[in-house]
Amino acid sequence: MKKQIGILGGMGPEATSELFSLIIKNTKADNDQDHIPVIIVNNPKIPDRSLHILGKGPSPINMLVEGTLKLEQMGADIILIPCNTAHFFIKQIEEKIHVPIIDMIKETALYVLHKYPEIKRYGLLSTSGTYETGIYKNVFDDIDLGIIDPDIDYQRQNMTAIYGKQGIKAGFKTEPLKILLQTVENLVEKGARAIICGCSEIALVVKQSHVEVPLINPLKILAVKSIQLAGYSLTRT
Repeated sequence: MKKQIGILGGMGPEATSELFSLIIKNTKADNDQDHIPVIIVNNPKIPDRSLHILGKGPSPINMLVEGTLKLEQMGADIILIPCNTAHFFIKQIEEKIHVPIIDMIKETALYVLHKYPEIKRYGLLSTSGTYETGIYKNVFDDIDLGIIDPDIDYQRQNMTAIYGKQGIKAGFKTEPLKILLQTVENLVEKGARAIICGCSEIALVVKQSHVEVPLINPLKILAVKSIQLAGYSLTRT
């Protein structure tokens, strides 16, 4: 039975757009009617997840629950959240809804386990909120894979690349790329053999052509998994 996909977006809006685009591009379709019905609730007013985790902002949980309930009421059969840090709140959200949320972190772990069986240590590019929660580390530890965090100065630089006046959230890409590639170099020096874009917006800037080790994009992994769970076929690329 074919299913309808719901996306809880706005964290940030461009990452939401990118996930929708990845679903379209990776769905096998000969015409409009072959594509998957997708419902998007794009709410950029959801409080920042990292700032809350770091004790610097209000909780996003009420708006996260409100958005997923809206998707459920609109007919979504499965829900996707294109924000890595928001996955810290998944259990709290699931207590309030009856529709499954596809866990992007767990799907990423399963993907790399099968795609790169020879790689055991992964460098994480993310917000400080994601580092603090350990959401990647905990999931990867369960399957005997290691997560490497950057040194603290590079971690702070990541936040500038994402949140700064010339950061990704402000619509810039050139300066954030320079900063993030310095963090990639630090992670590789620390033993990372692949890099995970652990913030959805980082994947908008850092591409495989920029790094010499495999670059893992959880957004694409989530898109592909959602297509399969919705009962549709993937394009052959």
